[in-house]
Amino acid sequence: MEMSGVKVAMVASVETSFIILFGNQLNQLRASGIQVSAISSLERKENLDFFSRMGIEFIEAPIQRRISPFADLRAVLQLWKIFRSRKFDLIHTQTPKPSLLGAIAGRLAGIPVVNTARPIFREMPEGMRRRFFIWLEKISCRLTDLVMVENPNDFDLYLGLGIAGKEKLKIQGNGIDLSRFDPQKIPATDLSRLRSELKIPENAFVIGCVARYVYEKGYLELFQAFKEMMPNYKNLYLLTAGFFLPSERDPIPKDLVEKMGIAERVRMLENRTDMEKLYSLMDIVVLPTHRDCFPRSLIEAAAMAKPIIATDLVGCRVVVKPEQTGILVPPKDARALKQALERLLNDKNLRASLGARAREYALENLNEEMVCKRIIDCYSDLLSASSEERSRV
Repeated sequence: MEMSGVKVAMVASVETSFIILFGNQLNQLRASGIQVSAISSLERKENLDFFSRMGIEFIEAPIQRRISPFADLRAVLQLWKIFRSRKFDLIHTQTPKPSLLGAIAGRLAGIPVVNTARPIFREMPEGMRRRFFIWLEKISCRLTDLVMVENPNDFDLYLGLGIAGKEKLKIQGNGIDLSRFDPQKIPATDLSRLRSELKIPENAFVIGCVARYVYEKGYLELFQAFKEMMPNYKNLYLLTAGFFLPSERDPIPKDLVEKMGIAERVRMLENRTDMEKLYSLMDIVVLPTHRDCFPRSLIEAAAMAKPIIATDLVGCRVVVKPEQTGILVPPKDARALKQALERLLNDKNLRASLGARAREYALENLNEEMVCKRIIDCYSDLLSASSEERSRV
């Protein structure tokens, strides 16, 4: 089906998700001729400049990340009004909460809905809470016309739990702009200026972590491991990059590193747009997350040829192949994390081999251009099927 002029609404919880995760998707959809609009709540008005620069329409909607029946009903009604008034041809929901609210509103508006599923229940222990979120996901998927999964393992997960049938599931994959995250394109002079700006000595060994500033990303374990390593490694620095979002449920205190006595050698950065340069400063990239579907920071680190340490979760294992592209450690285990960091810190050859293989893997498997092509193909197939169904009525 010809996609030029097709109107697509992409829905997420907060506008920061578009900036961090879906910016390239929006840009490539627009480049293909699709009229794409971004819909979410707005936490920071200054972020509207991002959409203006890209030429993407942003529509604010009252979507809360926390479960709140009255607020969620209001969000569904507002989304329904937006979908109807803008006459969208297709709705694409991203992130867990909008997948349900957007599916309900889309069904009420009579518009086909595509959902990129991210199973937040996957790492939850067995119990009522996990069953509740699986039940919500089943409702969302039944109201959705097509369910795409980033992580190939989630295809079997959704089938096995009866969340969606094979005829409704597609593997979307995940990827990044590999032309941007290329270690060969970063000038040495830029890195020297960046070290000076961040007050990181030229001979420093830098551990890096890129994640939102919340406890579930494993910052406490990372800070604990780093604190124990500091006395033995005088040139060791920790460089982190992330966001403090008002809607987070478990934010770490901004003064946590001061309270732990490690602030002198920790650089905590916010809202950076030069991530490829920051990765170039890092000797090791670590993500001790407690749960994740398919961490984008690991894809970026792999593309930048960095050895990776991550927690042994399904989402992390897509990128981190043990002893090939990185090292896996148990979640919430500061001791195991410290041991893995010291192992890489003391083995230059291992760091080099893991980083080189990580770059190879990213080039072969994590190209966002291929991901966007799959998304557009799914849009086309769904809209063609919807058109044929209407013509038979």
